[in-house]
Amino acid sequence: MSTSHTFRWSHGEAEVTTLAAMLTECSFALPSGPFKPFARAPWLGTVDDPSIIGHLRVLSGEFVCLPMGTGRPMPEAPEPWATLNAAYPPYHPIHGPAADVDWQITSADENSVTLTLAYPEDSAVERIERKISGRAGAPALDFTMTVFARTKTEMSLGLHPMFRLPEQPGRLRLDADFAFGLVHPGRLHPGDTMEFARLAEVPLPEGTVDFSHVPLTPKMDCNVQMCGMRTPLTATWLDEGAGIVLDWDRELIQSMQIWHTDGGIGGAPWHNQFRAVGLEPVAAAFDLNDKVSVGPNPINARGVRTSVDLDPARPLVVSYSVTAFTA
Repeated sequence: MSTSHTFRWSHGEAEVTTLAAMLTECSFALPSGPFKPFARAPWLGTVDDPSIIGHLRVLSGEFVCLPMGTGRPMPEAPEPWATLNAAYPPYHPIHGPAADVDWQITSADENSVTLTLAYPEDSAVERIERKISGRAGAPALDFTMTVFARTKTEMSLGLHPMFRLPEQPGRLRLDADFAFGLVHPGRLHPGDTMEFARLAEVPLPEGTVDFSHVPLTPKMDCNVQMCGMRTPLTATWLDEGAGIVLDWDRELIQSMQIWHTDGGIGGAPWHNQFRAVGLEPVAAAFDLNDKVSVGPNPINARGVRTSVDLDPARPLVVSYSVTAFTA
């Protein structure tokens, strides 16, 4: 059965549940008052159906994906994406064991929690450790993910923070610098433009969309990937005078996927209720099957890595942070 741990520090309070090691609550103390930037599914605490994958039952602020892969059929996608994706079935569990099962809390105190998860014996991953802590003297959360490998290999990896969307279109501003951007191939058809240079001008079949100001209008669900990230990602809630900076090791994790969902997903547990923007640092080719990310693909062909190296001799350490600020 899942348990949770709440911790407090000088500038905030957070809660983490053992199911998917999910950050379910976080409030930062800013001079203007409490600031809660993370998303939280309206069904949280009401879904216990084991047929629904673990992270969806507690979908909220942040979790990790190893591998990042999900994958779904894309027969009408532009080439070579349609062919690459068709070679592999959807990955299960979606986003790997880390996003599906209960972790163990190995240590917890007044300002942090550390969890661990053993992977199946046939996995190249032996176990993962994950520490989430409040930063003393700052409105910031620090995350550390350590991957211990059984065998030397490559694997896709994703960090999956999700932030709440304002009610009014365009009132959450996203700022980042990157080498090139791509629209998710599953959103496109052969002949559609896929690449963009600025978030403010993303080509979709419906027309050019300003992804630097969300929620999008008209309402839509869409994924894009910023490849070759050069800066942290800054998100500013314009009507609240507050925002966050999401920072990570951009040599290790070179891209960011933006998952924009505005109530467009039906079925259980979604029921067209979930509104969020996922700002996801990824060493992956979108959310496609892990084998697409590890193998040759149009992103890594341009020098942007879509996987990380795992080595039993050297545990992989991924550090990242979310820092709140007053705008």
